[in-house]
Amino acid sequence: GSAVHFSNKDVKHTFPDGKVVYYYSETRTTHTTQPDGLEMFEFSNGQREKHFPNGTKEILFPDGTLKNIHTNKEEESIFPDGTVQRIFIDGRRVIEFTNGLKETVSPSGSKVRTFNSPHE
Repeated sequence: GSAVHFSNKDVKHTFPDGKVVYYYSETRTTHTTQPDGLEMFEFSNGQREKHFPNGTKEILFPDGTLKNIHTNKEEESIFPDGTVQRIFIDGRRVIEFTNGLKETVSPSGSKVRTFNSPHE
């Protein structure tokens, strides 16, 4: 492989298999591009992202929250406590809490709450 060191202290590594790793010195961010088009970002605050060739994104936040952004722009977030939030194209937001409570919020802001007892 080869490495290029830039005057702004950025470093670009190119590997024989086509993988490219670029380090942004100012923001302390690493951007890795795999030969298959997968891009991975590692930020100085611990946030990590994967950008897949099909447009899907997976973001892992420092607090452990995992967010998936689908190609149709729908989103799913899984929080450290197990709560799951889904945001749909039509603007609906569905939040499923670990205690069985499910809250659906319409684009206009109205809420519907349902309760399913958790499986034991």
